[in-house]
Amino acid sequence: MTNPVIIDLPESLELCDGQLPEMLTAKWTDNCAAGGDLVAYPTNFREESCIQYADYVFTATDDCGNSVTETITMSNKTDLFENCGTAFARGNDYTCFLDDGFNRWGWTNYFAEEGVYVLPLYTGAAQCDPSKGDQTGEVTITYQDGYVTVEYNLYEGYVMSVAHVYIGCEKYPTKNGKETVAPGQFNFNTSTLDYVSNYTVGPIEASGPIYVIAHAVTCEEVCRCHESVDDGGTFTPSGSVEPCNEEVLEPVQQEPLSFSAYPVPFENELTLEYNYKFDTDLAIEIYSMNGILIKRVENNSYIKGTSEQIKIDLSDVQNQALIVRMITSKGVVNKKIIAMRPKKKK
Repeated sequence: MTNPVIIDLPESLELCDGQLPEMLTAKWTDNCAAGGDLVAYPTNFREESCIQYADYVFTATDDCGNSVTETITMSNKTDLFENCGTAFARGNDYTCFLDDGFNRWGWTNYFAEEGVYVLPLYTGAAQCDPSKGDQTGEVTITYQDGYVTVEYNLYEGYVMSVAHVYIGCEKYPTKNGKETVAPGQFNFNTSTLDYVSNYTVGPIEASGPIYVIAHAVTCEEVCRCHESVDDGGTFTPSGSVEPCNEEVLEPVQQEPLSFSAYPVPFENELTLEYNYKFDTDLAIEIYSMNGILIKRVENNSYIKGTSEQIKIDLSDVQNQALIVRMITSKGVVNKKIIAMRPKKKK
């Protein structure tokens, strides 16, 4: 007794924000009958989180009464972001909006001099109390050589849909001569973002002691099938900040920072290459996407113009996304990498 054989079966696919097929087709063949075409319609619909599944069951029966069944499962995944909320960065020298008589929470941060500052980003911290919210990421403020750059880095599982940045000589922006903390009135605002986990605003020309307010709307990423089109993007405003001191110095154009990281994805060892036009103490930090420091490597004698290559053993790191942070005297730059080792054959 020989069962029929179903051939030309369609592949099981995961669609992205599409529509499950109304039907699928295949063919069958057999030594007891001529065979022919088969059609299967969706059945057994079910949903798990943001994925819809359906089964397509093909059955072929020959003239001898032998039968065979094959099932193809198709799925359709959609983007889903939940629990969106207001987020603000808080530095070491800050003032809560509520303390100055405003009716909404948030912080304005004071920076007396240039430097590199890493601020926690809190979402939903009502009454300016971080314990009432969640730390959803970090904001790195690089204030060097007369320019300010504000970089948002969200922890794994969180994304952002908008960023508003205020940089100025006074604590708050003004509208019609009156101070305001409405994010839409900040002087450097992005358009709507595609739920990104990393975004940079700047560089923006500034001088003297400044105040910075870094606002975002963050969400929990439940499911994503579309790739973010501007993840890791940059918004470079055309404006500048009025000098915040009497002595105005001609700013030096900030040299863009970068480094190479390869291979991506890597299996056990990551190679970094860099070449900067200034002497600097340098540190390389590797973080998990939820902000845990995994490894730190220092170079306290880097000489400008030197092309350097460093290999970092990460064989003990599980498959995951990571952030490599390069810290120099002229600023900080981050890069996302992927650790991905091949599955062991059974």
